[in-house]
Amino acid sequence: MPDKITNQEAQALAYRKRYRGVIGVSPKIPIKDSKILSLVYTPGVASSCLEIAKDPVQSYLLSCRGNTVGILTDGSGLFRLGHAGPEAALPVMEGKSVIFKTFAGVDALPICIRTKDPYEFIETALALTPTFGAFCLEDIASPQSFTITDHLERGADIPVFNNHGLGVAIPVLAALINSMKVVGKDIINARVVINGAGMAGLASAELLVKAGIKQVIVCDRDGALYKYRLKGMSWAKWEIVKCTNPDNFTGTLGQALKNADVFIGLSSGNVLSGDMIKSMAKDPIVFALSTPHPEIMPEKARDAGAKVMVFNRADFPNQSDVAMIFPGFFRGILETRASNVNSTMALSAAQALADCVSPEELNPERVMPKIFDFRVAPKIAEAVAKAAIQTGEAKGDVDPALISDMTRRYVYEGQWPIDPPDTKKKSIAEESLEFHRRYRGVLQIRSKIAIKDNYILGQFYMPPFAEVPARLIRENPELIYDYTAKGNLVAIVTDGSAVLGLGNIGPQAAMPVMEGKAILFQTFAGVEAFPICLCTQDADQIVEIVKRMSPTFGGINLEDISAPRCFYIERRLKEEMDIPVFHDDQHGTAIIVTAALLNSLKISGKKAEEVKVVINGAGAAAIAVCKLIMEIGIKHIILCDKNGAIYKGRLEGMNWMKDEMAEQTNSEKIKGDLAKAVIGSDIFIGLSVAGALTKEMISTMAIDPIIFALANPTPEIYPDEAKEAGALIVATGRSDFPNQVNNSLIFPGVFRGALDVRARIINEEMKIAAARTVAGLVSDKELNPEFIIPKGMDFNVPPAVAVAVARAAMESGVARIQVDPEKIAQRTYTLIYEGESGYHLDGP
Repeated sequence: MPDKITNQEAQALAYRKRYRGVIGVSPKIPIKDSKILSLVYTPGVASSCLEIAKDPVQSYLLSCRGNTVGILTDGSGLFRLGHAGPEAALPVMEGKSVIFKTFAGVDALPICIRTKDPYEFIETALALTPTFGAFCLEDIASPQSFTITDHLERGADIPVFNNHGLGVAIPVLAALINSMKVVGKDIINARVVINGAGMAGLASAELLVKAGIKQVIVCDRDGALYKYRLKGMSWAKWEIVKCTNPDNFTGTLGQALKNADVFIGLSSGNVLSGDMIKSMAKDPIVFALSTPHPEIMPEKARDAGAKVMVFNRADFPNQSDVAMIFPGFFRGILETRASNVNSTMALSAAQALADCVSPEELNPERVMPKIFDFRVAPKIAEAVAKAAIQTGEAKGDVDPALISDMTRRYVYEGQWPIDPPDTKKKSIAEESLEFHRRYRGVLQIRSKIAIKDNYILGQFYMPPFAEVPARLIRENPELIYDYTAKGNLVAIVTDGSAVLGLGNIGPQAAMPVMEGKAILFQTFAGVEAFPICLCTQDADQIVEIVKRMSPTFGGINLEDISAPRCFYIERRLKEEMDIPVFHDDQHGTAIIVTAALLNSLKISGKKAEEVKVVINGAGAAAIAVCKLIMEIGIKHIILCDKNGAIYKGRLEGMNWMKDEMAEQTNSEKIKGDLAKAVIGSDIFIGLSVAGALTKEMISTMAIDPIIFALANPTPEIYPDEAKEAGALIVATGRSDFPNQVNNSLIFPGVFRGALDVRARIINEEMKIAAARTVAGLVSDKELNPEFIIPKGMDFNVPPAVAVAVARAAMESGVARIQVDPEKIAQRTYTLIYEGESGYHLDGP
C-alpha cells in the first residue's frame, strides 16, 4: 500500500480519532443512585468475592470473566508490516474485539505485549488467566507462535485458540468440504498441496489430516517438507511431516502441484502461476489466501482453468476469513466452560460452517457463507458446545440448542436475555450476589463504531484498510493516542492479596471488586478501566508483567496489593514506565484525607505547622497520608501500628518502608502504645481496625480534637462516642455518617486530568492540587463540623479535580501535550452526563 492516505482511509482515521478508538468499557447497568453503587461496589460486592474465594469456578458466573476473552499479541506478525510492535497492533486488535461483540456478544479485551521473548510472553499470559475465560492469540510471527501456542495450551487452565492457526484452518476445511462437492470429487482421497509453513499452513495441514484426507503435502520456500529434510526445518515442521507427505515427495512447489486436486496458499503474493494450475488435475481448486495480495489473482486463476477459487478478500469470490469462525467458536467454549480446545471442536465447527451453504446455493462462486451471515456464529457455537459435551470438556448442565438460541438473540436484539430478579426481600449482600449472578458480572466491552453493513466492516475491521492505522502508529508511536482507546483506558491491576477487609483472597475472588472500581471510573469521570487480576504475588514479576502490557493502557491503577510490596511495585513502575501509575489505596486515600484535613484546620483555626497528628495504621494508606500531609506543612506526626509508636531504632515489626518513615516522623521518639501516642495530639487519623480509639484516649488529646476514624466497615470509634468525648470534627469512611472520606471523589478525576494531558507520571504537585481543589469545593458558607468535604455523589468534584491535576501536570512539566483546562472540565462534564456519545475530541 502506498504511504499516501486516500480520502476513504482518512475518513476512517477521523472516526477513530473522534471516538478514541473503536472499543470502550461500560457498565452492564447504569449507575443511577447510591443503592445501585452499593450493589456493584462496597459493601455489597464482598458477597461475590467470598463466594469465589470458596469456589474459584464461581468467577465465571459472578464476574465478567465468563464472557471475556483476552486477545493477546506481540505485533510481530501484523499484515505485511513485519515486527510492527505491540503499539501498532492495538488498532487491529480493537477491530477483532468489535467482531467478537457484533457476531456473538463476546467481550474481548486486547492485550498487546511488549516483548520479543516467547517465554516472557508465556509468563505474562499465564499470569493473566484469572482475568479471562479464554485466550485468542493474534498476529504472532513464526516460529515463536508455535512455541507460545504449545506452551499456553499445555499450561493455561483456560482455552487457548490461535486465530492464525485453527482460526484459519477451520474455514479452509469448510471451504474444501464444499469445493469438493462442487467438483464432484471425494475429499478423503484428494491430493492437497499447502504452500506456507507458518502457523496457518501447519494448523491447516494438521486439521485436514484429522478430517481424514490422506494426501497432504506442505511446502515452504525451500519446497516440500519431508522426513529427513535438513534445510530450514523447525520442531513444528518436524512434527507435521510425521502425518503428511506419506510418499516422502522432495520436490518444489511447482513439481508438487502436478496432478494435485487442491492448492491452498497461506504464503505470499504472486507465488502461483497459471502454468502451475494447468499442471494440476481436472477441475483444480485454488485457495489463494495471502492478504492483501493473493498468491494469484482471480482472473489469472480462472484463465488457467481453476474450477473453484477461494480468497481472503471481500472484493474477490468466496471470501474465507477468520471472522467467520472465532466469534461463534469462543461463544461455544465460553458457555461450556471448556478448559481446552480440541480437534473434535474444530472439525465440528468446520462442518457447521460448510453447512451454512445449502445444497441449492452451492456453486463455484458460493462455497462459503458471507461474513455478514448472522446464522453462522450461532451454528458454530452450537456445534462447538456439542463437541465439548462429546469429549468431556463441558462443565455443568449445557444445552447446545439454548446456546445457539441465546447467541442468535444477542445478534438480533443486541443484549443477553436477563433472568428477572427474585422478589424475596434480601440483605444488601444477598441482593448484590443475585445481581452479579444475573448479569454475569457488571462490566462489558462495547463497540464505539458498530458494524452495520459490509462497508463499515471493510472500512474499519478488515484488510487492507485495517492496516492503515497500524502502519501510521508503527511510523509514529504517539499516534496510538489518536487512533485507539489507549488514551482513555486504565488497567486496574491487583494480585488479590489485600482485598477490602477480606485479606488475601486471591485474584479470581478480587475480580468483582475490580469491576466495581471500573464502574466508578466510568461513572464519575468517563475513564474506561478494566480489571487485570494477576495470578502471581511476586513483586518483581508483577512489575515486569505490567511493563509488558503497557502498550495497551494509558494508565495503571494499582489496587488491593498488600504492604510493603505495594510500595516497591509502585516505585519501580513509576521509575520504569512513562504512563501514570497510581496506587489508589495509598494516594486516593491520602488526597481525600488531606482535603478533609485542610478544611478541618480552617474550622478549628489551628495551623498546619503547629498541630500534632497521630496516624494509627502503618499500611499503604497510612504511609501515603503521612507523606502527603507533610507536603501541606504538617511537621509533627507519629505513626502507630499494632506494636505501638514507630520511631527510629525500633526493631519489632519493622520493614524497609517503616524504617524510612521513622527517619521522617516522631522526632521526639515517643514510645508506647496508641493511648500514649495520642496524649496532647490535635488530630487522630485512623486507617486501622474497628474500636482502636476509645473515648478515654480522646479525652487526653488537645482541646477540640479532630478525629478521622476511617476503618471500614466499622470505624475506630463511632461519631457519637467521639463527639461525647469532646471531638470537634469526626469523619468516617461510611456514607451513613457525616463527612464520608471516600476515594471515589479522587481517583476518577485524577486519571481524567492525567490522561487528557498524557502525563508521564502522577507527581506530588498533582496530588496536592487535587486535595486543595476538593477542599475548595466546600464554600465558607457551607463549611461546618458536619460538612468538611463534598458528598460522595457530587458530580462537580471530578471535573474540578481533573482540571487541577491537568494544570499541575502541565506546570510541572510531566504532560506530553498542552490542553486548555476549561476544555477538560467541559469534556468531563459531558462524559458524566451524556456519556461517550456526547464526547468528541477536537475535530476529526
